[in-house]
Order: sequence, then C-alpha cells, then structure tokens
Amino acid sequence: MFKKLLPILALSLIATSQANAASGNTDQRIRELEYQIRLLTQRVDSLESELERKHDNDRHDQMYQCQMSVFGQRYKGRSSSRGKAITKVVNQCSSDHDDMFCRPEAVSCKTY
Repeated sequence: MFKKLLPILALSLIATSQANAASGNTDQRIRELEYQIRLLTQRVDSLESELERKHDNDRHDQMYQCQMSVFGQRYKGRSSSRGKAITKVVNQCSSDHDDMFCRPEAVSCKTY
C-alpha cells in the first residue's frame, strides 16, 4: 500500500510546487504590466499635452468644457476636441481614484 501512495504523494508535491511557482510568476507579471501601463499613460499624457499646445495656436470655433464629480471632488477639462476634454477629466480623476470610479460615461460636457 505504501508503494502505491508514494507516487501519488510525489505527483501532488510536484503539482503543488508548480502551482506556487506559477502564482509567483503571475504576481511578477502583473507588477510588470502595471508598471508598463503607468509608463504608457505618462507618454500618452505628454503627447496629448504637446498636441494641445499645437492646437491652442489655432483658432477654434467650439470649446468643450467637461466635468465630473467623484466623492465630492470635481474634475474639469477643456479642449477644442470633446474627446480630449473627456480624457483630461478622466485622467485627473484616475490620478486620485481607482479607474472604476472614473468612467468616461460619467463625464458631462458643454459646448461654448
């Protein structure tokens, strides 16, 4: 009977150690992906700022003023592009709160 249990115990030990290694690998991959997301977000922000500076030099007939409130804090963004104004608001909110509270659908905009 002991001879039958020994292979089963060995297999379960191997499976457990592989599961633990996979779990540690997953945590490391998640940390690396989160870091890459932060870098990409910073790059997108800098490119949007650069584009905004270029567009500010041109005259535009319409301006979009967008805003949202999360937990009593108000976030505002303004641009000649509605999408850029919404992105500004969402990015400001995301820097203070989790992304689940900062959805573009919750942003309201007015045209001036």
